[in-house]
Amino acid sequence: MNTSHYGVGVNQQEVCANFSAQQRRVHQLAVQAERRDIPRIQVAVKTQSAATIRDVVACGATYLGHNRVQELQATATDLRAAGIFDDVELHLIGNLQSNKVNHTLRHATGIDTLDRAAIIDRVAASLERLGEESEIARRNRDYLDVMIQVNISGEATKAGCDPEATVDLARQVATKQNLRLVGLMTIGPLTDDRAAIRAAYTRMSALREQVAAVPGCESCQELSMGMSADLPEAIGAGATIVRIGRAIFGER
Repeated sequence: MNTSHYGVGVNQQEVCANFSAQQRRVHQLAVQAERRDIPRIQVAVKTQSAATIRDVVACGATYLGHNRVQELQATATDLRAAGIFDDVELHLIGNLQSNKVNHTLRHATGIDTLDRAAIIDRVAASLERLGEESEIARRNRDYLDVMIQVNISGEATKAGCDPEATVDLARQVATKQNLRLVGLMTIGPLTDDRAAIRAAYTRMSALREQVAAVPGCESCQELSMGMSADLPEAIGAGATIVRIGRAIFGER
């Protein structure tokens, strides 16, 4: 079997086995945390080939995340050609630049990285202008699911809004009839200190509750946080969505 489009030493069968193993791991961690719900896995498909992405969808993955708009567009195009795009949700989980908004909206079913007032306005206005050309219109949806990305650790290298700005941005999203705020997203602090990671995620959980209590923002129920290296801390703190890539596909 040709494995050139996979991570080092990983083939299609192993991708499926890895995906199943991560599902079991997430379930086990949720049980250990005495959670009644099981977080969903968003498969981070950054840099993966079209063939690899089709394979992981065939393994049962239905929730994909792309960091780059160009790769997201290519994935959507390929999955449409394969006749399986309607089976998946494809979200942008990387930084969104203003000049990439239209390209994103033509292919994405969600954007998880809104972090400033200007980009919220731009997305809502562009979605209205695109009309039937947007992916959500093609799927007969009235609004685009979005999340606000929060820089909960305050690290200069991290994208996301200041935690103090989150409620105001949430209120802004709530004024847009074609956007639905479904949750908050963050990237955990870059540290080996597990207590610091857990504390950051706990602050995110409290912030989500604060936002959901704002009139018009009750739909803010999701908490996207945690990746392969810090799943126990994220799930223990209340993550409803975890983003996993390397543990499924191997090292890039």
